[in-house]
Amino acid sequence: MKRVVLVFVKFPEEGRVKTRLAGGIGGEAALLAYRQMVAGVFSRISCSEPDVIAIAFDPVEKRTAVKEWLQPCLSAFSGEVLWIPQVDGDLGSRLEAATVSVFERFPGAYLSVIGTDCVHLDASLFESTHEKLESGADVVFGPTEDGGYYLVAMKDSQPVLFRDIPWSAENTLETCISAAESAGLSVVQLPSRIDVDTEAEWKQVKGELSGHRCVFFDRDGVVNRSPGSGYVLRHEDFHLNPGIPEALAWLRRKGILAILVTSQKGVGKGLMTEADLGAIHRKMQDELRLAGGAFDAIYAYTGTIDCPHLPKPDPEMIHSAAESFFIDLRQSWMIGDADRDIEMGKAAGLAGTIRILGEKPVGTPADHTLSGTGEIIKILEKLL
Repeated sequence: MKRVVLVFVKFPEEGRVKTRLAGGIGGEAALLAYRQMVAGVFSRISCSEPDVIAIAFDPVEKRTAVKEWLQPCLSAFSGEVLWIPQVDGDLGSRLEAATVSVFERFPGAYLSVIGTDCVHLDASLFESTHEKLESGADVVFGPTEDGGYYLVAMKDSQPVLFRDIPWSAENTLETCISAAESAGLSVVQLPSRIDVDTEAEWKQVKGELSGHRCVFFDRDGVVNRSPGSGYVLRHEDFHLNPGIPEALAWLRRKGILAILVTSQKGVGKGLMTEADLGAIHRKMQDELRLAGGAFDAIYAYTGTIDCPHLPKPDPEMIHSAAESFFIDLRQSWMIGDADRDIEMGKAAGLAGTIRILGEKPVGTPADHTLSGTGEIIKILEKLL
């Protein structure tokens, strides 16, 4: 069965998001908090490895802006992304319409529906949800401490869950469960979590959502075998270097971000397409996940006219990642095999740089030099 996570999001604009929280910390701070929460939620969704991420967005006219905003969060996701504009009406109408859209596209899917107010969504919660659905439950709820729910999951469209419900009330979940059971549906629940709506609740979680440590990786010659003076143009020619899967798995266990920053000018030169590059990165991510890790985001300079990034050694890709993922550059590192990688890390103000010795000449010294990628875990254990 396809595993689908449906996320409800609003385009981040002051006065339109986290309005209750804004009453305590101000509109500008609430907007920043919302962006941090969304980034955290999408990071946790990706770690759960669904087959599809469906995004119910609002407002409809901001489709392009929403896609641009969320692109970094989705850049490393190797599954399918489905965009669903939210309909007019109350929350129930919007939930019903979006879930119907998902099941029209993926009949029989295991669908988990979430918002972005609960940031404590780990892979084990989604796994438990799937197990409960597989074991015969018709509906799975993740209750919140305020009487609502942070997740509802199902295997088929269930309009009864969304009609005549008192939303944002102390008895929201209770009413939903009663409606489900009255319709003959079996209901089970997950562990309780908090939704972040108030200043006190925000104070409980904000430390988890900023100041992230990150290790930035160059690709060719570091993550995969060097193609020499050319490019890796086909996914069949992409082969991970020794120690890379283990290093990515170690970083994930430690809660440290891993972000790929790569130059792939073969696209701009017409030697391969964006689709070819995407296929290479899907293969890479799939292989890394088998070992328990993967990249949290991928930034690629392609040399095309419409490429949003700048070439190395300009630190733009690192700075863009820091803004989207709320990274503390002073606690982050760059691993590369070329002078431009080391120069980019230094220009970005990172804590330090690590060079993998290979075919490229050494002109700019790095803070640490390794003879091969198999040594990466040892140096990271010392530095992080």
